[in-house]
Amino acid sequence: MIDRHQSFWFQGAVLLAFSLFAPGCSGQSSVESFHPKGDVAQEALEAALTAWQNGQAKPGLIEDSDPPVQAQDDAWNAGSKLKSFEIVQALPGDSPRKFAVRLNLEGESAPAEITYVVVGKNPLHVMREKEYNRDNAM
Repeated sequence: MIDRHQSFWFQGAVLLAFSLFAPGCSGQSSVESFHPKGDVAQEALEAALTAWQNGQAKPGLIEDSDPPVQAQDDAWNAGSKLKSFEIVQALPGDSPRKFAVRLNLEGESAPAEITYVVVGKNPLHVMREKEYNRDNAM
């Protein structure tokens, strides 16, 4: 009787493991699927920076963006005010999407050249490259 129960539990464990890992093997959730297309990524970046420029107090969920955008920016979080921005260029490569941005912050004598990264699906995450690298322990 013990052998029968052990066999039952072993088969159940194997089926559970297979059901957990099988969806990842089908390509449905590849790393590349978390790198949005260039135009979608740029629109997410524009939405985040426009919210900052328009006075959203802290980074976070950007209202009225579709797909939703989650912004993360240490300077914004520390209270810096964004006077203006210019997305200078999309940087080469597809993973992750990166953009060179010129930020004009209140109290700064010269614009800052910052690289932003856009990753995710729903929501899209917008952050400075240094924050992306820090969060991913790079």
